[in-house]
Amino acid sequence: MKIKTDERFLPHLKDCLPEHAHGYMSSGYSIALEGWRRGLDLKIKVNYQRRKSKVIEYVLSDKEKSHYFQITRGDLVSRKAVKICVNKDQTKEYLLKESVETPKGDTFDESKTDNEILEFANHAGYPLVIKPTDGTGGAGVIANIKNEKEMKQAITYVRGQLNSKNVIVEQFFQGQDHRLYVVGGEVVGVFKRDPASVTGNGTDTIEKLLEKKNEDRMKIPSLQNKPIKVNSETKELLDRLGYTMKSVPPKGETVFLKSKNNVSSGGEAVDVTDETTDEMKDIAVAATKAIPTLVQAGVDMIIDKENNAGVVLEINSRAHIRTHLFPSYGKARDIPSAIIDYYFPETKGYNRENAARIYFDFDHVFEAFASGTTGYMEIPQIPKEIELTRFLLTADKFPEDFEAWIKTIAVKNKMSGYLKRTKKDNISLIIGGEREDISTFTALLNKKISNSNYSISLVRKVRKTPIMQGFHILDGDEDDKEKDHSLVEENENLRQEIAQLKKRQKKIMNSTSWKVTKPLRALKK
Repeated sequence: MKIKTDERFLPHLKDCLPEHAHGYMSSGYSIALEGWRRGLDLKIKVNYQRRKSKVIEYVLSDKEKSHYFQITRGDLVSRKAVKICVNKDQTKEYLLKESVETPKGDTFDESKTDNEILEFANHAGYPLVIKPTDGTGGAGVIANIKNEKEMKQAITYVRGQLNSKNVIVEQFFQGQDHRLYVVGGEVVGVFKRDPASVTGNGTDTIEKLLEKKNEDRMKIPSLQNKPIKVNSETKELLDRLGYTMKSVPPKGETVFLKSKNNVSSGGEAVDVTDETTDEMKDIAVAATKAIPTLVQAGVDMIIDKENNAGVVLEINSRAHIRTHLFPSYGKARDIPSAIIDYYFPETKGYNRENAARIYFDFDHVFEAFASGTTGYMEIPQIPKEIELTRFLLTADKFPEDFEAWIKTIAVKNKMSGYLKRTKKDNISLIIGGEREDISTFTALLNKKISNSNYSISLVRKVRKTPIMQGFHILDGDEDDKEKDHSLVEENENLRQEIAQLKKRQKKIMNSTSWKVTKPLRALKK
């Protein structure tokens, strides 16, 4: 019996996301980690930009070349390409020049009046879309405007309330919102954005269904701080259906809680890479090729699946990949590997299973820059051959300097891992590193125990869960996290044992002897 795994998580990223690498930070961290695990030299920093946003910048190098990255974008994307992508109007010009499908429309700067925009809209014909020329994350995008009254309201909102004076008005294209990520002329991931919703089971209230959905949503690293929240829009949508949060929708009914589908406001990302047609992927590739040196980008498209038609809305040269890595539904896509393959093709085919046993201490990096560190921090290189092991030490009493001694010897012998006191008389010691270094460390530990005046037992066990680089003595909160890791390992071992037993049982029941003795077993009963 094959154990079912959650396809929303890449195996080599599971259990190795430090606390500060969740959410948006996972985009840059995952690429830096992939390069580091391939043996590349890594220098990294967290840059605090305007609006209190934090951006990961890093340099990956081999013996011959170096490449600079900001979040996901590498230095093979030129500044010219970046400027074009930032300006939606200019992006549209480049797309139209290369005959890439994109909605027709016009741009209006702050010198144009609201009436001029309205006049254009009435002449162009509805439905239409209005959006800021430099907006991000779906801010200020008003779609499917059906008449003059709705256009007036949209203009007032975008130019007045949001103060986005420069806008684009274009045709509305019927379909679903998609993000296609392109690297080196190939689409390596596609997800569609769906508005937040719950599906009725005929028993639970909408409130309870949402609570369950948020519980699952919090398990996804990219969404842990972004629960679906109930607001006035939610209540209005429910009111249209004659529902409240206490209503129980019938089994199978989808109840939308938001109208917008961007993930940051509660939308849900569904991976559709395998379902997206080659024709739609070709449009995304053509869009990146229309802009000089744009070797990687996130292409936003509206796709009409029924008619296999699509248009490009905009292109993001520094698109986050967290939603490809951790979709709400569907299969996670390994965008970091595609990016490192493109920039450092000579590193393909490395021993991923070995490298996935360790990850670098990004929390230390993050906290250092939060406290005022400047410049890049160099991350120690990954060991070439990594082994993991676990020691359980038990004693009525340990020497006073025992834990400090262990840390000193671990650091001297290039060990990564941690020590934690599970009980007063128990120490759990996790270490990882090259085999020769572990042997040296183990010999020193055994010698220390044999020379001690205390009676200390040492049991060596298997360790499977990845460890963080460096050696640490854990506190109480981290103990709880490690207990979770230990439980995961124990449960995994138990599941494997059960699977083996079921396999043996099936083999026995299909055997000739089992079938022949069936009448005897029935008689015995």
